[in-house]
Amino acid sequence: MIKIALLDDDKTALTISKGVIEQFFQEKNIPFSVDAFTASQAFVAMAKEEKYQLVFLDIDVDEMNGIDAGKIVKDIDPQTDIVYLSQREDLVFDTLFLHPFGFIRKSKILQDFPSVLQLYLDTHIKEEDTSKLVVTSKNGMINIVINDIMYIEGNKNYQTIYLKDGTNYEVRLSMGDLENQLDSKGFIRIHKGYLVNYVFIRKIVKNDVLLTNNKILPLAGKRREEIMEKYLAVSRANKSIFM
Repeated sequence: MIKIALLDDDKTALTISKGVIEQFFQEKNIPFSVDAFTASQAFVAMAKEEKYQLVFLDIDVDEMNGIDAGKIVKDIDPQTDIVYLSQREDLVFDTLFLHPFGFIRKSKILQDFPSVLQLYLDTHIKEEDTSKLVVTSKNGMINIVINDIMYIEGNKNYQTIYLKDGTNYEVRLSMGDLENQLDSKGFIRIHKGYLVNYVFIRKIVKNDVLLTNNKILPLAGKRREEIMEKYLAVSRANKSIFM
């Protein structure tokens, strides 16, 4: 059974959201439960007991707000998927450090909700992408699963590829060539010396990019807006953010 929670102090939006969720899973004949809350404190108290798999949080909700509630949810279970709802699309940037599963516009709630729910199902049942990057290192030719790459650090003719398990490989290939090969796979050039897999970006600040392993990489400050737009474009293309 998929355990779902909704937090929204707008009772009309809460009723609509709950109805869409119930209809979606009933039509799919998938067991589910959905709890609806109008107060963040009540939601957090129940989240500690239920450990929800999927939660929908309004960003602008009472004294705690959805971002603070999201932090608590992730502390309870880092595997919980969070989807944010808001009237203000610019607030998506404030939620990026929690790596939300999606972002639903209240102005288009009936269009966005089914898409996010279908993506949730597809994500949890789809086969893992095992596409590989073939490169030559000092130890010979190697095949690297692209989804395992966190970021690439450049140093003139040699680039170092860092994987999520902590290993790294130094390869003789230009950063430009790597960027061309990985652009369609969700990699973003955040600096002339760094190419990053968007999946591992936790937060983008003024001059830095914080990764999910707490590694801090430099951001080309003059290109910050361009990089943010690239991040959102990649997220949209991969259907992880709807806006």
